[in-house]
Amino acid sequence: MRRWYAALAGVTLLAAACGSEAGGGGGTPTIRMGWGIPAEEIKYVMQADPKLAPNLGTCYKIEWHRFAGTAPQVQGLAADTLDGATVGGLSVANGIEKGADIVITGGFIEERSGNFSTAYMAPDAVKTLADLAGKTVSTAGIGGSTDYIQDHYIKEKAGLSPDKDYKKVEVPFGQQVEGIQAGQFMMGTYPQPFYTQLSAKDGYHTLFRITEVIDPFVQLLQGFRRDFAEQNPAAVKCFMDDFATVAKYVADPANRAAVIAASSKATKMPADLLERFLLTKDDYHRPSGGAVSVDALQKQWDFFRERGAFSQQLKVQDHLVDVSLTDKTSG
Repeated sequence: MRRWYAALAGVTLLAAACGSEAGGGGGTPTIRMGWGIPAEEIKYVMQADPKLAPNLGTCYKIEWHRFAGTAPQVQGLAADTLDGATVGGLSVANGIEKGADIVITGGFIEERSGNFSTAYMAPDAVKTLADLAGKTVSTAGIGGSTDYIQDHYIKEKAGLSPDKDYKKVEVPFGQQVEGIQAGQFMMGTYPQPFYTQLSAKDGYHTLFRITEVIDPFVQLLQGFRRDFAEQNPAAVKCFMDDFATVAKYVADPANRAAVIAASSKATKMPADLLERFLLTKDDYHRPSGGAVSVDALQKQWDFFRERGAFSQQLKVQDHLVDVSLTDKTSG
């Protein structure tokens, strides 16, 4: 059952705040919002066609800041250089444990059986994970979800540890196709659209996928600094109203061409490449209306804590606020 939490100060709060002051500020608040690549079509559409977010410009303004991954966005929230950001299922937990007071308000994508799951790919010469001994592998971001899963799975299946048995280099997703072709590393991490891009080349194959480690896997979430959400409740609610509206727009097959165009503009990926998978079964699972799958995320946090990714027993429910979109039936 998907539901909105009750508005922080009642239904009248939104009407009073939109077009005037919010959170006690001196006018329409500006949200310093982080975003990244890939799979953030909600934000790509908002940037490409702001009128699809009806509250934007009246109830809140947006100052967009692009990042190479979710971990630096968590750091931005912790350092008060961002108000909102795209955060990863693990990177946000790590940030919270280290003292960042972050609340989770929505979801972008999940990895589930039946849909696409991020692939760890290698040249055909690398037959098994054991062949990575003495080699270099890439990671999109130290401390991120895909990074931790990579280290965990290689250790579990091949007994190899990073830095000891193989070298690890940090390479943004957008450069991993080029990097593996240039021989800079022997295994990389390939979410969409980079999986489709590399799969079109001869000589590469998938060694494993995220869902072989944990299924379902909540990959990308929308987060805010708690103090910003508490000081600007109407603006955050307005943004999350727009987030849900645009999520439904993205999911409507009638809008697929427009979504592909927005994604191509943001990611600089050719539209014909995105056409091959975006919003099909070869794409990620996108939760209805941009909701957070609370039970699935809790199982994920428990999984990582049990394996030493962080030590605190974190509860997802403690990091939701009254404007969070939630779904407790997906787990």
